[in-house]
Amino acid sequence: MSIIVAITKGAGFFDFISLYIVKLTKDDPKKLIVALGGLTFFVSMFFDNLSAIILLGSLTVVICKQLEINPRPFVLFVGINTIIGGLPTPVSSLPNIIFYNLYTGEGMNFIKFMLYMLPISIIFFGLATGFFFIIYKKEIFKEVPEEKREQLSRINPWSGIENRMNIWKSVILLGILFVGFLLTSIPGNPIDVALVALITTIIGIYLFRADLKHYLEEGVEWNIVVFFVALFVLMGVLTAAGALVPLNSILRSVLGDNPTINGQILVALIIGVIGLPITGFLNGSSAAIVFSYIFKSLPAGITTGLWIGFVLSGNIGGALTPLGSITILMALEILKREGHPMSFLQYVKKMLPLTLTFAALSIGYSMILIAIGL
Repeated sequence: MSIIVAITKGAGFFDFISLYIVKLTKDDPKKLIVALGGLTFFVSMFFDNLSAIILLGSLTVVICKQLEINPRPFVLFVGINTIIGGLPTPVSSLPNIIFYNLYTGEGMNFIKFMLYMLPISIIFFGLATGFFFIIYKKEIFKEVPEEKREQLSRINPWSGIENRMNIWKSVILLGILFVGFLLTSIPGNPIDVALVALITTIIGIYLFRADLKHYLEEGVEWNIVVFFVALFVLMGVLTAAGALVPLNSILRSVLGDNPTINGQILVALIIGVIGLPITGFLNGSSAAIVFSYIFKSLPAGITTGLWIGFVLSGNIGGALTPLGSITILMALEILKREGHPMSFLQYVKKMLPLTLTFAALSIGYSMILIAIGL
């Protein structure tokens, strides 16, 4: 997936899309923040969150400079939407990948995962948009000078593209990726999402006549791969040492040998409440691994609704603090680099109401699914 991002980025696809968004929004900051957030949401559905913030965070700053507006709400909104956009598909974040692989034996597939996760994700996007409109009203509702509007109206999104055919190749490549993911949901299909990504990468290398060695060296975030390998090993050691036994025992006692609806609702509440601070301060990826070991220890017979509660807990708490998500850290680093620094406490103070709302809705959504037997 990192190689696919690197190939399409090198083709100028994301630069083209960003400039096209500026044209479509007619330089209106209100429309612009929604469009940038929507683009981030879509990109984060299929690519890892770090790639999304690297691609779109810097482009957002460039656009804000052109419009002479404060980039803080726009970059933060992009950062938050890497987390929200990482919810709807099983390939978009490490928590999703982990829990999807745990539950595929229960009949879970790509389309079914999206049907469960996309509705709550859209609700989160709407809430985040309204929240940013309220707390950053002065910046978002600022009028862009007419002179700037005229300058930007003359921008041609194609002007910076050396080879227009590469844009269409990028569209084809991403289309193949999306269709391939959907095809994995066909019953009895032996191809999984990982194989689809690998096949799409090979097609991309062929389409662009790209240097595989170059993209393996520079396109793949090897430091993150090594980090996740080490994290899995560490959690395996801690689990073998019995570090999670007390919490596992509590949850098993609540559920019993034959999990009831009421027991599962109570567990969903417990996981939702403890998941927010764990994810917010331990990092979403680390929390997801912790939750996965807890989930595997639960008795058979639990509903998909409780599983969804674990998935949401491993994701949404990442918006609580800059420690919870690498994308939030990257967003703050981008703002600092551009002369708009935001401290740890400033971020928490601003985003706490939104994150708590997300957490409450996540718990409620999981409980509703459990209650209706899904």
